[in-house]
Amino acid sequence: MSQSAAQTPRVLASLADELEHAGALCDRLEMLVTQLVRASRGETLEIALHEAQTVDVLTQHLAALATFTRRLSTQAQTAGAYDLSDAIAGVTLGDLALRLAQVTREAEALSAAESGDLDLF
Repeated sequence: MSQSAAQTPRVLASLADELEHAGALCDRLEMLVTQLVRASRGETLEIALHEAQTVDVLTQHLAALATFTRRLSTQAQTAGAYDLSDAIAGVTLGDLALRLAQVTREAEALSAAESGDLDLF
């Protein structure tokens, strides 16, 4: 092992922390977009509302990836192989869960479930 090598659980936990940090930054950006939407007038309001929803979707996406990564980090401490069904269970965005599950045979079961990448706020 080289000096730059790190244990998988620690790498995954660090990645989850960074995803959570990126999500927190998106929350701040979402507040700015919300303020700009409130300040806008006319046709630009509709465009601004759409962009505000896009920021919300990104925030949810980052949070789901952080949850998935954190669950993998926990598993990496004890198991040789990952139980993706457990890690995916924490992902609330159906389309993202389906994409993550494609590594396993769970993709077929998830495709039958309702899916979507947007929880309206």
